[in-house]
Amino acid sequence: MADSIVNKVGRRHSLRVLGVGGLSAVGLLSLVGCGGEEEGGGGECTGEVDAQSQQLRQTLQYVEQSTQDGKWCHNCVQYTAGTHGACGSCTVFTGPVQPDGYCLSWAAMPEAPAEG
Repeated sequence: MADSIVNKVGRRHSLRVLGVGGLSAVGLLSLVGCGGEEEGGGGECTGEVDAQSQQLRQTLQYVEQSTQDGKWCHNCVQYTAGTHGACGSCTVFTGPVQPDGYCLSWAAMPEAPAEG
């Protein structure tokens, strides 16, 4: 009987150690993947999204990766780059906004006047 108790405790302890180690490895790998500074997904976004802003984002169908050709937050008149770490901000709702995101409020930036 003593052997079975030792085996159960040993297995339980091993599973706990493996579980914590596995979660730690996943966390470390996810941080390594966020180290870049390239536009649209590199680096870390800072700031939080409150409940009201989250609701507005859903209403405007905000996505972090645009599927609309040529329409990204980074080329929208309402976007300001770099205000939330690797992310920017939007005049429509609060919190971090991915540069390559998109929502129904997207509006093209005005074209620069031609030099001449």
